[in-house]
Amino acid sequence: MKFLAVFLISALMGMGVGGGGLFVIYLTLCLGYEQMMAQGTNLLFFIIAGAFSLFYHFKKRHIIWWQAAIMIIFGTVGSILFSKLALVLDPKYPKIALGILLVTSGLITLFNIIKKAKGKNFKKTLYK
Repeated sequence: MKFLAVFLISALMGMGVGGGGLFVIYLTLCLGYEQMMAQGTNLLFFIIAGAFSLFYHFKKRHIIWWQAAIMIIFGTVGSILFSKLALVLDPKYPKIALGILLVTSGLITLFNIIKKAKGKNFKKTLYK
């Protein structure tokens, strides 16, 4: 059962659905991981997946190197700073931050879907 859950979550992550948040929720609620351990495991999972996708995109020449360099620099600095910050914070704050992030990203996605749907209906009626 665990294999199936992780497989489905990784498939969602690969499709860009936001499986990382689902993976943290699964680790904390179903497997009993502490929040920081779950987020660290999720980060490790994401780094491994990202490394493999980097090889694919490198082979297909889809990488814009100057943009990748900027993301690598800021991502590394941000990861180091916020991991140090997470060590001194009360564990409830990363839980709250993750919850806010998940709700916010879900609402943004919902509003974008609604906005696109309204735009399509308007164009269909306008050009009929």
